[in-house]
Order: sequence, then C-alpha cells, then structure tokens
Amino acid sequence: MTEKENEVHSIVREEESALADIQLRLKNKPPEAEIDADAIRYEMESLREQIREANHDERPSLLMQYERLGHLLDAQGRSLGKNAVDPSKPYFGHMRLQEGKKVRDVYLGKATRLDHGLRIVDWRHAPVSRIFYKNAEGDEYDEDFGDREVSGEVLVRRTVGIREGAMMRVQAPQGVFVRQGEGWKQMADALPKLRGGEGAAHWIQHDDDHHGGGTQLGSGDAYRVDKHLPEISALIDKEQWELISADDAELVVIRGVAGSGKTTVALHRLAYLNFQDRRRFRPDRMMVVVWGDALRRFISKVLPDLGVHGTPVRTYGYWAGGIRKRLFPFLPSEQADDTPAIVTRFKLHPVMLRILEAYVKKTPGKQTARQAVEDWMYVITDLTLLKKGVKKWAPGAFSDAELDRITGWTIRQMDLVDEHLDPSPDPELDEPDAADEIHEEAFLDAEDDPMLLRLYQLRVGALPARGRNGRPLRYSHLVVDEVQDLSPLEVRVLMDCTDERRSMTLAGDTQQHVLQEAGFTNWEEFFGHLGVKGTSVNTLKIAYRSTHPIIQFARHVLGNLAEDESVEVARGGVPVEILPFEDDGECLAFLAESLRELAEKEPYANVALLARDPATALMYHDGLERAGVERLKYIRNQEFSFTAGVEVTDVTQAKGLEFDYVVLLDVSAAAYPDTSAARRILHVGATRAAHQLWVTTIGRPSPLLPVG
Repeated sequence: MTEKENEVHSIVREEESALADIQLRLKNKPPEAEIDADAIRYEMESLREQIREANHDERPSLLMQYERLGHLLDAQGRSLGKNAVDPSKPYFGHMRLQEGKKVRDVYLGKATRLDHGLRIVDWRHAPVSRIFYKNAEGDEYDEDFGDREVSGEVLVRRTVGIREGAMMRVQAPQGVFVRQGEGWKQMADALPKLRGGEGAAHWIQHDDDHHGGGTQLGSGDAYRVDKHLPEISALIDKEQWELISADDAELVVIRGVAGSGKTTVALHRLAYLNFQDRRRFRPDRMMVVVWGDALRRFISKVLPDLGVHGTPVRTYGYWAGGIRKRLFPFLPSEQADDTPAIVTRFKLHPVMLRILEAYVKKTPGKQTARQAVEDWMYVITDLTLLKKGVKKWAPGAFSDAELDRITGWTIRQMDLVDEHLDPSPDPELDEPDAADEIHEEAFLDAEDDPMLLRLYQLRVGALPARGRNGRPLRYSHLVVDEVQDLSPLEVRVLMDCTDERRSMTLAGDTQQHVLQEAGFTNWEEFFGHLGVKGTSVNTLKIAYRSTHPIIQFARHVLGNLAEDESVEVARGGVPVEILPFEDDGECLAFLAESLRELAEKEPYANVALLARDPATALMYHDGLERAGVERLKYIRNQEFSFTAGVEVTDVTQAKGLEFDYVVLLDVSAAAYPDTSAARRILHVGATRAAHQLWVTTIGRPSPLLPVG
C-alpha cells in the first residue's frame, strides 16, 4: 500500500470513527428533554396571576421568573423539534482548532448540541463558524467573539457528505474521497465546489486530457441519481460568507459571473437574517422572487434545508398577477398572448415610471382602485402625453412611428376593457348577445400588472396584504434572483412592498440578460431609475460551475460585452467541441448515437439540448424520439425534472439552471447573428454546462464562434 493510499484511508477512517462516536452520543437525551414541561407551564400560569395582582415594585422580579421559564420551554422546543440535530445527517463540516495548548474538534450543522461531549454548532448562529468559512486548513486566525479575542490555528478543515447516517464523501486538502459500493475512491485532485442555488448537478472533476480528445460525450464517472444540490452550506467561500453575514440588513446587490454562486449567497443571506432575528425576519414576512417556475420549485426545496420554513417562492408574474386580480376583480382575467414586442418593451420601459409618477402627481383623483384603472387607461392611450414623456425622460428610445403603433394597440385594448367594464348593448346592434361576445374577448397584457400595481401604490397607497383588514403588505426581506431580466418598474413595485428599512438582496448578471423587451444591461442606470444611486455592487469573480474551456468559450462569445476581465475559474476540463453538419438529419443521427452511448456509460448524467427557438428544439426532440433515445423530454414551460436523462428546449427556458452536459443546437449565422442579444443568449446557453459543452452548426456557422 502506497503512502498516499495510507493517507487516504487514515482520513476516511478518522471521519467514519468521528461520525460513529457522534451518533452514539446523540442517543443520549439533551438536558432540555429532562425538563417537566407541564410543571413549567403550570408555574407560568401561576406567575401570570401573580403578575396581575402584584404591586408595581414586585412585578420586575416576577416577570424575570416568567421569562426564564419561557426560555427553558423554548430551548426544549428547539432541541426536540424541527431544529434538533438530525442523526441521519448531523453535520457537514469538521474543524480541529488549536488555541494555545488546547485542541478541540468542532462540527458545523443546521442545529446545535453541546451536551454529552458533543460540539455541533449551527452555522448560521455560532461565532466559531466564521473560522470555518474564512480560513483554510493550516491558517492562523484571530477572531473577536464579542467579549473576548481568540487566536489559534486550523489544524483540520474538512467538508463531509452524510446520507442516511452513512459517510458518503470526505473533502479535504489532501483529496476528495467518495464512497463507491463498499469501498472508497479518491477522485482526481479536487472536487469543485458546488455553487449557485440555480444548480442542478453534482459533478466530478475532469483532467484536461481525460478523454484524449475527440468527440466523445461523457466522462465515465459516476453520478448521483438526484440532481438537486447536496449540502451547500459547507461550500461557501470567504467572499460569499462576507456577503451573507454582513451586518447591514438593507439593500445588498450581488453581481457575479455565471456559476459564481449568486443564488446560493442570496438564499443563505435570507437564512442568516432569519436566524439572527427571527421576530423581524419571520419566514412568512420574506419572499424569494425568481425567474422561472423550474427555479421556483427548486428553491422551494432548498430553503427548508437551510432552516427556513414557510417563505414563499414566486415568479414575478405569478405574484403580480395574483395581487392584481385581488385588487382589481372587476377587470378581465384573460391575457393576450400576441402582444407586439414593441408594446411589451414600452410598457416595461423605465420611462413608464416617470410618466406614471408625473401624471398622478399633477392629476387630482380619488384614492380608489377604480381611479388607478382610469389613470392606466388614460396614460397608455394618450399619444401626446406619451410623446412628451419620451422626449423628456428617454429621448430617442422610441420613434414617433413606434409610439403611433403602440397607441394603436393600446387604444384597441382599452376599447375591449371598456366594454368589459360597461357591457351595455349597443341599441344599433340586432344581436342581443353581441355585447357578451365583446365581453369574452376583453383582455390584459401581462405587462399591465406591474403598471396597475404601481398606479395603485401612487394613487391609493401601499398594496394591502391578503386577509389582514387592509393592513399594508410589508415584507421584511426580499430576494430577487436574475434581477437583470426584471424591469425597473417591476422592481420598484417590489421595493415599495418592503418595510421602512428596505431590506432586499438583488442577485443578477447583466451579461446573462436575455429578455429583449424588459430588464436592463447597466447597473448604474438601473439604480438611477429606482432612486437608489450610489448603491455598491458586490461582485463574485470565481466561476465554480463550468470548466475553464467552457468559460473561455463563453467569454469569447460575449466579446466586448464581457464586463470583467479578472474572472477566476475553479477547474479545468475537456475542450469545447464545435461540430459542423450540413443538415439537421446528419446532426440528429450523430447526437442519437452519442446520447445512447452516454446513457450506457453514465446512466445518472443529465443532458440539455438547447436551441435558439422552441420550433428547432421540438424538431430535434421528435427526431431523437424516433431514433429511440430513451428518457427524453421536451420542455415547454420549465418542467425540468432535475434527474438523469435528456431534456430538449430553447435557451431561454434553461436560464438560471445547470446540467452535466449541454449541446447547443444549430449555432448558425441565421440563429445567432452578430448582435448583442445573440451574444448574451449564446453565453447563457454555454454556461449552463458543468462538465462538457458541444456546439453544433448547420451550414454557415455563427460569426460569434471562435475560428480555427
């Protein structure tokens, strides 16, 4: 047995032994469990009666007794309830610290146990967790823990994966050891840190020459069946920890390259705030706003693992649409699906913030929802008003001809809405049900929801909470993910739903902006529209998700749109393959064979085939289905499974997610011309890949691709 193998086995044996000892100690009841809860409740009831009848001077001591008993019950509830240490996965991090002559082992988990020789601490609360997140093995540290300063050295720092009470993975500076069957295998050099709540896969490191070149999809390594994130609290780096634990609970803006952990940091910050001040940051008084439904379902599963139960996760459209229907029940519920792009862009353009505010300010009106609707109907149909507003606040953004087209659409729209609001039949019409036909045709655009909500805020006041007797809707903290694809109008509506401290975490990357009709590509302008100029942007510069060749390819695609030259990449990988074909049939045949081979070698891998548009994606899905590719799914509305298999969709659907392998379909000159929009979309598609990226072309390749 080699010296390295001895080292491997000694690390694994040490961690398995520690886990067995901890699980044995966890069988002992914590001291809180010995408390007679019924007797304490009886005593508290007695104290309540005494407090009512006590003299003024006697009350303080009685209140102190009452609070002490309440704390005992609270501690028992935490120890025995959902905040108890889970023996099946009691911790995820292990440190051995030396302070002077004293050496101690500390374990980080999601709950605290410090009895019977246990030293498991909650990462969100225990000051010692700062040492874990800010230092590497071998580092010396100096920390101020309130009333005392502590200096020492980190002798051991490891992260572990424990599943159903069994040690499955040990990650240490000496290597990464993964259980395979009854034995253990040391993986290549280092397992990359898993980053981003947007993640989908648990990947394995590849050496640059792992495949020996050639066009072979796959690595041959083993994958987990479940593609949801494993324990991610252990993988936070120093810069991310500083953002999560910042004392300032107000506006925090996190910008980062693709796969740098923006969503992870945002979610952990929400969990950290909740743990530090449970009364203010109650789960039901916070909300996470996400780009799409797939990420909504994913984060809804992640938050409970972070100790946050009951925080809603919503897409903006779902949230805004629900409130609009509640505040304006008299409006039609139907929405148009054929709104011209120019109308969508105008309704969500930052100029609408100024136009709406100026109109309400100078126009008297009742403080009612009906008045807000009248304001909306007038503003978006008054050509003169809109032209003046564009000339004053957004010169050159829209031509007069475009504004004519926009108001042509909105006037028709408002005629239908007006018929809905006043469906009295026209006396000249012979058919008695003609008005009913018009009524059924009435519709709104999805982009009208934020306009109506903003007008309600300006005209009436704060949006009311559901079922609270008109009390205002006030979130103590909001997380907005992929914020670059929300308009300033939409974000301003959200901002005015926070309490007086305006506590928000905005996470995004303008290089990943994909909606041409909405969103923003300049942070400074965005802050100016929101009225929060001078806000600092915290930038995460280490790309953990994708390999160096993938990041290099993606940055080439961005060209002069790349915002930061100092990006670091956590790991190497195989080259990006650009595969030319003469027609789609030839490409389909090649992909079908490659995907069947991959399914045999790596049954747990997940693959995304991403096209520029849904029609191309559907064509490839149908062709691969006919070719007999199994576990194949066409994604229409973000129904991603986060499990092994092949999912075919358009690039926009996959935004914010990641996959083991990605194939970009038909990256031709027609699909991806040399435009800013095409550059950003191709960049988003490329950076969905964790291990390996293929790019297929049909006919003339896109000019955005590297040459040679």
